[in-house]
Amino acid sequence: MASRPTSEPSPPTLPLEHLAELSSAAGEDRALLALRNQARESLTPLLLPDRARHLWRYTDPTRFLPDTDPTDLTPTDVGPTWRLEEPLSVAGLLAGGALRVVEVDAHARKAGVVVEDLHTAQASEFLGKAVSESHGFVEAINTAAWRGGVLVRVPAGIELEHPIRLRIVAGPLTVPRVLVVAGEGSSFEIIEGHVGGDGSRGKVLGVTEIFAESRANVRYGLVQRWDPGVVGHLTTRARVAAGARFQMSLASFGGSTFKADVGAILAGEGAEVETTGVAMGGDEQHFDHHTEHIHEAGKTLSNLDFKVALTHAARSAYTGMIRIARHAGGSEAYQENRNLLLSHDARAESIPELEILTDDVRCSHGATVAPIDPEQLFYLQSRGLANLQAMRVIVYGFLDQTLARLPQTTRERIEALVAARLHTE
Repeated sequence: MASRPTSEPSPPTLPLEHLAELSSAAGEDRALLALRNQARESLTPLLLPDRARHLWRYTDPTRFLPDTDPTDLTPTDVGPTWRLEEPLSVAGLLAGGALRVVEVDAHARKAGVVVEDLHTAQASEFLGKAVSESHGFVEAINTAAWRGGVLVRVPAGIELEHPIRLRIVAGPLTVPRVLVVAGEGSSFEIIEGHVGGDGSRGKVLGVTEIFAESRANVRYGLVQRWDPGVVGHLTTRARVAAGARFQMSLASFGGSTFKADVGAILAGEGAEVETTGVAMGGDEQHFDHHTEHIHEAGKTLSNLDFKVALTHAARSAYTGMIRIARHAGGSEAYQENRNLLLSHDARAESIPELEILTDDVRCSHGATVAPIDPEQLFYLQSRGLANLQAMRVIVYGFLDQTLARLPQTTRERIEALVAARLHTE
């Protein structure tokens, strides 16, 4: 008897039927509407990445598909989306009722720092230039359907004493967009915090683009502490001009499934990039982090230090790419990823990558995945510490060197989150 042929599953679809209405309600110009339409075309048909590709080997891309049309204006009307208060704060209404809050102190306001609704800002020269719709299907969805975006522009030569803070609250579907432009010779810290959630229905698809012009010094913190059940994908790219310095601090704590795609393009001679990351997972959390340092210009320097601590049945996957172009001689790049497993059921994967097209470089990388050292644990217990206390001391020691490299404001915030996480285990 001949076997009955099995039918292949239908390819996923993504309705984007209200794109024009979304753009009109937000007061956008024709150029932004054209950018949205271009992204929609790239999603027709919707082609998800091959799971054989290592960047998606450990995480199912269908987890990040919206359950409904992300361009539907209901139940959230997009505009007007901003209000100004003292001290300067800007709140934008996002899908699902989430709020983005931007805080800028009075000194920054007097210095000319600009905070605008990205829907109506004049930002076509930057928007989509660091993260385009061709970057990936999540980025294309964001480009087509984002709402509640913010532009932060710091004028040339301005140095800010206090950080600029962004707070994004996850709703049933949140598709935020952040654009940061650092003028020539400016210096400041900006912290993007992701919080909240809506139980098992919470989903976030965010994109952040940062442009550090020549000799700028930008310290950027991306802190994710969603409620349990949130599924999120965050993409950040910085384009760093000649003589500029960009420091990224990445901290991942919350959600059920989280994928981060972060990195920087060292586009000008003498550009420097430092990425420091901490991830702590428990229960059955699933983390997937990808970092990129792309050296397009010569005499550039990048350094990456990313540490992961896991307990219970948590999972982590890390891939890190260093690419040095043929004409980027005299560059230096370092990459280190360490994973500490605090239980027998925790699992971690680490895949460092180097793509070097010139001989005139200094480049190295390191990666480890290891359980807690029983001799360290025994030593601390022999000094009178209980098992849980001893494990906390070891985790603090494991993360301490990485945390010490962070800007003070970001370090204090992340240290508090680490402490809270350890004391709930």
